[in-house]
Amino acid sequence: MFVDLIFVILGIVLLIKSADFLVDSSSDLAGKLGVSAVVVGAIVVGFGTSMPEMAVSTTAAVKGDISLGIGNVVGSIIANLTLVLGATAFTAAIPLPKHFLKFHMPLSINATVWFFVFIQNGLRRYEGIILLGLLIISLSLMIREGKRDVGRNIDLDTGQKPIKSPASVETKSRISNSVVILLSLIGVVGSSYFITEGSIGLAEKWGIESGFVGASLIAVGTSLPELVASVVALRKGKSEMIIGTILGSNVFNGVAIGAAMGILGPGGTNGTRISGWISIISVTAALALWIWKSLSAKPIKKLSGALLLGIYALWLVLVGL
Repeated sequence: MFVDLIFVILGIVLLIKSADFLVDSSSDLAGKLGVSAVVVGAIVVGFGTSMPEMAVSTTAAVKGDISLGIGNVVGSIIANLTLVLGATAFTAAIPLPKHFLKFHMPLSINATVWFFVFIQNGLRRYEGIILLGLLIISLSLMIREGKRDVGRNIDLDTGQKPIKSPASVETKSRISNSVVILLSLIGVVGSSYFITEGSIGLAEKWGIESGFVGASLIAVGTSLPELVASVVALRKGKSEMIIGTILGSNVFNGVAIGAAMGILGPGGTNGTRISGWISIISVTAALALWIWKSLSAKPIKKLSGALLLGIYALWLVLVGL
């Protein structure tokens, strides 16, 4: 058991560090390519910080433990909506602009709903293909939305035109960022092996359903990149990137990871508690609070953050009973 626990701890540490490098390098590269802050938040940072979930869940599904993969995704979706935003709110107030309610929120809800519909009886290959189609549509819509800001050639955070570096400097920087991104991806995929092996071992020795292990220990560990990225963005005054990161991450979790598991490791699940009504009600309650705060035009402060953390704690207790 000690060896399994060491595997999980080392895997999560390596996973977080790899994801951090991946996000930093991707964000820097995106900025040099002239991509808007919204796209950086929703696609680059949001999708980048979900690479740990992708690696862990897909590896688990391919190895025949799709329950662990599904539990990890469900736990990550709920952690993003409650734990990440709730904990970040204790750092400073977080405004929720209405345009996120009109565009990014529907995409996030759509991905989450379809994922929950398909995982009720496991995941089949044709369901994975459908989720892949939804991913392509979601990405296309996000990119099209981002082009509206890029076309203006204005930095969304400063409101000024970006200052370009000499071509030779930008070329070297892009190459450097690309190398770091590649090495980070290798770290993410490699660490997923240790986490999966350790988690399965712990689940067997403790007599715990692997889905709960994935939804709790692994989901929290793989959601730390989103939390760290959100806190850093808030301290730098980039609140839009926080919301884009969380909602973009949920789009990736629901359709991209669901597609990968369904296509590469389809199968039935040995537990329904993680994907059942407790999780559905928890997600609904969290989204209702998000929508309410968006419509009220009031930022999320410590009280709302505490409510979100309460939803997460209650969900964790109920699914673990």
